[in-house]
Amino acid sequence: MKSLLLTLFSLSVFLSFGQPFTSSHLPIVVINTGNSTYNDANIPDEPKITATIGIIDNLTGTNNLTDPFTYTSSIGIETRGNSTQGFDKKTYSWELRTNAGQDTSHAILGMGKEEDWILHAMVIDKTLLRIPFTFYLARRAGHYASDWRFVELVVDGDYRGVYIICERIKRDDDRVDISKLKTTDLTGDQLTGGYILRIDWLEDPTGFQSNYNAQSGDPMFFQWYYPKADSIQPAQAAYIQSYMQTFEDAVFSPTFHDATGTHWSHYADLTSFVDFLLINEISKNSDGYKLSSYVHKDRESKGGKFKAGPIWDFDQTYGHSEVCSDNDPTGWLYLQNQPQCEDLESMPMWWQTMMTDPVFQNHLACRWQTLRAGPLHQDSIYAWMDQNQALLGTAIDRNFVKWNFLGQNIWIQPDPIPADYAGEISYMKNWISQRLAWMDANMPGDCSQDVASTISLEAPKIEVFPNPASDQLFVRGYANTQLELRSMTGQIVKSMDCQSDLVELNVSDVSAGVYHLVIRNASSQVTKKVVIR
Repeated sequence: MKSLLLTLFSLSVFLSFGQPFTSSHLPIVVINTGNSTYNDANIPDEPKITATIGIIDNLTGTNNLTDPFTYTSSIGIETRGNSTQGFDKKTYSWELRTNAGQDTSHAILGMGKEEDWILHAMVIDKTLLRIPFTFYLARRAGHYASDWRFVELVVDGDYRGVYIICERIKRDDDRVDISKLKTTDLTGDQLTGGYILRIDWLEDPTGFQSNYNAQSGDPMFFQWYYPKADSIQPAQAAYIQSYMQTFEDAVFSPTFHDATGTHWSHYADLTSFVDFLLINEISKNSDGYKLSSYVHKDRESKGGKFKAGPIWDFDQTYGHSEVCSDNDPTGWLYLQNQPQCEDLESMPMWWQTMMTDPVFQNHLACRWQTLRAGPLHQDSIYAWMDQNQALLGTAIDRNFVKWNFLGQNIWIQPDPIPADYAGEISYMKNWISQRLAWMDANMPGDCSQDVASTISLEAPKIEVFPNPASDQLFVRGYANTQLELRSMTGQIVKSMDCQSDLVELNVSDVSAGVYHLVIRNASSQVTKKVVIR
């Protein structure tokens, strides 16, 4: 496998028009299908073909295309997506394999150890920030969403631009953390979880019909996701279908209680449904609620309620599309009553019903206040965008040399179309500011009447990279913190007050050695060991 990968470096890799791609401050991902030149046909839609992957992540500030790989593997890979399949910049789904073709797992770029991954092209979003920002937001709100890393991609000797490697939605300890459901789990508590159901395009789906209609007037349809259609057992299918009916009987009751007098929130996690609505509404996601949407359920002994999510598919968001009036920062998306709101045959009526329930409304008001004081504060949003734009750095220029999309309407984008990257960022910020103001003014509910306990925001995982470092050290996790780089004897070598959750610490003038990085805020302190070269 290694010899196949290394043959790439006898070739020249160009951005476009003869400009060479030689290095990046981001990790470089190299995929080789065994073809000497790139062609879209090298990686088909399906089935997965065998290829190799190499990752260059030196943790020293610069990754050169001629450097040895820090990780290599055989993979199975295919293109993925629906509408985005028509773009030349492809998104890929891939799984790690041994040389013998068996599935294997690895903690890619420090993310949770798994076998299934996505290389997301983010082709529609010219800021390259909308999808990772929404993942970040859901994680900060306390829910699982895919972890990600920015990379630059080369396929068969052809530079393909900026991507994110992100986690594919799966049941696993580091992903959707619900119980593994075996084919022999047919009774008792074991039968009650875990399950993941999908709401998506109705193209030859497998699953079950609801007793209630979607917004189109057709019966709502829920698709099998975990377990897969070919492995779910009849008793398991019957159980989750019955549980869904019990939940929906309560939701659609005039009193929001079922025949036993039980409120629907007994069957579904209220906060997850509230936050799912808020994330779709703050972004005004054109595909929200009805496509690439999920609910999951663990065993009764582990809580056992439906939870909304995880989130996925947030490229047509934050004002970027005219579809379903995403470009208009006013109005509620869940009503689906705006121009070009389609696919209503897969739009559940839960949200319109829940938004008339005082229990939901009051908890919504409290969660909105909590999130607005944290990750949804305008300053926090702008700081996240600025820091991640800085993290992308010159890779942005390389991406748009390869893909000359700036200033062009490639996906139903509202006029006037920004002429450059700075204009795209400015447009997104201005739209978000208007959206926040509209939601502030129109949020229903009374937080003082909230009968549900409000969970706190999840403490984000502290990430320190690269480690070892030679020039810059990035710290991602908490905002409003103080950083102290200390020698092993406790001497403060560097200190810094940080307002945003991604900061850059210059260590180019620090002597080589092992240090402790202390990250401290008003309520906690974390210490990380770092190596300076």
